Amino acid sequence: MTDKWADYLISKVRYNDKHTHITHVYVHVDNGDAVGGGTSETRQWVVNKIDSGYTFYTIFNGDDGKWKKGQKVVKDRVNGTDYITTRPNGTSKDNLENLPEY
Repeated sequence: MTDKWADYLISKVRYNDKHTHITHVYVHVDNGDAVGGGTSETRQWVVNKIDSGYTFYTIFNGDDGKWKKGQKVVKDRVNGTDYITTRPNGTSKDNLENLPEY
């Protein structure tokens, strides 16, 4: 990693009991030359940060053990509720690729 990808990077997700919506994500600060340590944050925290102009991307571990850049994370409002997704599709299911759960 040599260039800053985003303000924050998401590496893991946590779903509700019914496994229909993301409730929390594991967020890292993008330091430009390195990925910072992670913390668990709520979906609403991410939505608030996006509304404030911060950017998010997903990240995953590559075969070489290094972080790889995934997709941009955006907000998608469906029936008055804000969801986070990499592909806005107007459905109430959150989608952050195939990130591991924690």
